[in-house]
Amino acid sequence: MNWIKEKVKSFVEKARQTFKRERPSKEDQAESMWVNCPGCNQMQLKEDLNKNFNICKCTYHFDLDPKVRFSEMFFDDGEYEIIDCPEWADPDPLNFKIGEKRFIDKYNSYKKKTGQQSAILAAKGVVNGLNIIAFGYNFSHGGAALTQREGEHLIAGIQKALDEKVDAVVSFYQSGGMAVTGNLNSLKNMPVQMMAMKMLRQAGIITIGICSSKITGGTFCNVYGNDFIFAESPKVENMLFAGKRVSAAVNKGQELPKDFGQASSIVDNGMIDGAFESRKEIREKITNLVRVLLKKSEIEARAESTSNVKVDIQSAS
Repeated sequence: MNWIKEKVKSFVEKARQTFKRERPSKEDQAESMWVNCPGCNQMQLKEDLNKNFNICKCTYHFDLDPKVRFSEMFFDDGEYEIIDCPEWADPDPLNFKIGEKRFIDKYNSYKKKTGQQSAILAAKGVVNGLNIIAFGYNFSHGGAALTQREGEHLIAGIQKALDEKVDAVVSFYQSGGMAVTGNLNSLKNMPVQMMAMKMLRQAGIITIGICSSKITGGTFCNVYGNDFIFAESPKVENMLFAGKRVSAAVNKGQELPKDFGQASSIVDNGMIDGAFESRKEIREKITNLVRVLLKKSEIEARAESTSNVKVDIQSAS
């Protein structure tokens, strides 16, 4: 009977090789006119998606380049000032290598691909009449993993916000967390950013975090340093400290809910303030929110000033 098993095994292997479908490479996918939507599992023309700011008809939100977001969706007339990353900020202080491959070579290829100084695009401009500094995390830049360089770029933007006393700081998050290649040099980004966000709060500058898909690790922690946190759509996924498989393992292999790490579930559990129906709503709704908060602060300041005057009059009498 062994010869029958061998014949069957040989036939199955030949059939598998004959009908084997080669998975397209990243280069092939990038050059293709089509992309498969994870939301509806339908093929979509990239041209149609680009016209709709990378939003599918099923409302699934694909990644959006920060440059497109800032110039076409966010800043007035698409005009903004780039906030430079400090030149001395080193993305690879450990000279990290895997075999013969140097991390710095990969990092430089990310910079060339995205045209950015780091994984962060930091910019200052006017949004509906408000002075705002915005940070855009570019996932095409090595998964927007934060090295020491990204950390210093964020600090440079926050320092400018403090110096110029802008109305708000808005961060568009999408990142795999802190770069493991940097060891403690990357991990220090977490406490440093939290302290910087506290300084913004003390200065009366409103901070808003907008979450896109794929926010894990230390970046997930830093999101919660903002005054307000929103998801750019209810279908945003993978808003987790650790991935689903790791989370399942920590829970001793228990099956996780289907909406685990999805924006709609996180909103229901009170972890963030809400989710927009579409990234097209963000500009109008957050500027309305900032205006209300600034007006409230102005009223409170006037009330405090009036109170001090009354005290002075009483002491004088």
